[in-house]
Amino acid sequence: MLFLLVLFAAIVATSRGKISQLMKALVVPRHYSLILREGKMMEQRSYRFLLLFDMLTYGLGLTTLADFYAPSLVERFSFIGCFLMASVGLFLIYLLKMLFYNFYIKLFDHSKEKYAIHLHKFIFISVMAIVLYVALLLFIFAGIKCVVSIYLIVLFIFTIVYFYNLCKINPKDFNLFHFFVYFCTLEILPYLILVKFVSTL
Repeated sequence: MLFLLVLFAAIVATSRGKISQLMKALVVPRHYSLILREGKMMEQRSYRFLLLFDMLTYGLGLTTLADFYAPSLVERFSFIGCFLMASVGLFLIYLLKMLFYNFYIKLFDHSKEKYAIHLHKFIFISVMAIVLYVALLLFIFAGIKCVVSIYLIVLFIFTIVYFYNLCKINPKDFNLFHFFVYFCTLEILPYLILVKFVSTL
């Protein structure tokens, strides 16, 4: 938690206000348009460190939940071992999803919106990672168990916002069938495979 805090503080210090703008961009179209017009966010060094923060935070979140709901799994591999496996696994899923995102974009001729789609996904991942970090602080150090349910509700709400905004990127070319294929293959299938793999351990 301390390492993640130092990492996030370094990102905030070097991003020159980009993090607050990033938080607003998920729900405020004006801030998203500003970031999109700059066209440099995902090429900056802060993007790579923020992505590292995201993956480690999600990895810590999964490990904490496993420690609470499935302690036998954590006892078998140790907390650090589970944390590393979860973080690496999530990062690999992220890379695979980016690969399939590019395939989906090319297959359904969304090349013009490629950067906008990747940026919007990155914003969603980063915002939910920041919210998760706050939830983990309350869960681990304050012992507030209901924060898990609150986070899931917030995640559900922001997921709806994310998909709504994703459909608005190019409403003229929006196709419900294409969206269904995308949602099932890129947003559901990887995590079903991950759950299946963990259940076999």
